[in-house]
Amino acid sequence: MLQWEDLLQIAGSIALSNDEDAIIWKFNSNGKYSVQSLYAVLSFRGVSPVHIPAVWKLNIPPRVHIFLWLLYNNKLLTRDNLQKRRDVANKSCLFCCEDETVTHLFFHCCVTNLTWKVVSEIVGTNVGTDFESIGRWWISNNKNAVLNCTCAATLWSIWKLRNRLCF
Repeated sequence: MLQWEDLLQIAGSIALSNDEDAIIWKFNSNGKYSVQSLYAVLSFRGVSPVHIPAVWKLNIPPRVHIFLWLLYNNKLLTRDNLQKRRDVANKSCLFCCEDETVTHLFFHCCVTNLTWKVVSEIVGTNVGTDFESIGRWWISNNKNAVLNCTCAATLWSIWKLRNRLCF
């Protein structure tokens, strides 16, 4: 009975009008479909992520902005990316024995995996296990400013530690 009353309350809050229904394309400011607006939404591999533009709005140093952009685009000089430029004798991660890739180094390595678990415990929420899951918090930067800075600082610290061990 309580659910029925809740349903009636929700139905009562809906305002109906006699206007004709219309299809509105939400990806264009005028509400009309255009190929240009569709192209702006889609990228070569599907729907473009909305969290990458949000990186530039984070309250972090500019060099960390650039680092996060390079991380997202898989342009950091990890050993797999160095292999594309020259021969790399040792392709293993500096924290473990597996091959070093961007995804492995920052999210799947046993050391960084443990790091993300500790960060999740400290902030009291599961921050995620890949770049996209961390990036989803950046969209609501005002609500999650501390979490966003913490995640960016963790990624930056992993990279700096890796470089200290390497060089």
